[in-house]
Amino acid sequence: MRLVALGPAAIDPLRRFLLFGAPRGIFQPRQRAVEALAALGAKDALLEYLGQDEQISDPVVRHGEDAVRNTAARLIARWQTDDVFQLLLSLARRRLLPGVIFALSEFRREEALPHLDRALEDDVARPAAEEAFTKIGAAATEMLISSALRKATKENQEVPSSLLRRRSAAKILADAELGQSSWARLRALLDDSDPEIVVQAARIAQAAGSESDKRAAVVVLLRILPNAPWHVREDVSRCLEALFAIGKPFVEKEVARRMAVRPVERAHDGSLLLLLRLTERLTKRQARVR
Repeated sequence: MRLVALGPAAIDPLRRFLLFGAPRGIFQPRQRAVEALAALGAKDALLEYLGQDEQISDPVVRHGEDAVRNTAARLIARWQTDDVFQLLLSLARRRLLPGVIFALSEFRREEALPHLDRALEDDVARPAAEEAFTKIGAAATEMLISSALRKATKENQEVPSSLLRRRSAAKILADAELGQSSWARLRALLDDSDPEIVVQAARIAQAAGSESDKRAAVVVLLRILPNAPWHVREDVSRCLEALFAIGKPFVEKEVARRMAVRPVERAHDGSLLLLLRLTERLTKRQARVR
């Protein structure tokens, strides 16, 4: 970029353009100004910009400026200083922008975990929060366990944002390497009312549970299979495959139960078809190994 080639002389014009120029739906020029300031090492200018608390009513303009602020937050994270971290925390308290969540994760500081947890409830920020928790690793395990178990309800029903957060937390935990002590606290998720969370609990049981836990996971997976959404049914199938060495008798018993009905009912039994295919595939695989 030619402005960067000018060196420090370009900082003040870029700063004034960013701070005093009007945000627009076409955001790329302001985004490039942010990138140029970062390349020039203008940390203070970026801090000043991010510290502004602008209220933009036009949704198109607000969306464009959010892209600029996301870029600024991501780039300022290269300065691992306390003033940057404190600003990012302040921004997260106001709005959960994906760039802010990403930047907080770069510091790997536990003070950011409550904001990452809250971001799991936000449709826009959730992917960045999931990536952030994965990046932080074992230090986030306690927060994730608490989040997976914590329900927010209204009129005896779990609110959608709470369910989405718990699903994300359970999935992140299932992808991590947990020990038996963590699994002991998460075992209750096998009895959760949400099939997606049950599948993640079964994955954790497969990795960290005892043989009795794994058998319990198979039984639960077979129970939720008929009413699970199509995308969850595929996850159930993969879990049953991973647990087949222990779960084969339970699967065979369920197949026999479903086969003992009238042919017309069997023909419309999607769960039976899935289990038959699973059993046939794994039986052939075992035969090849021998």
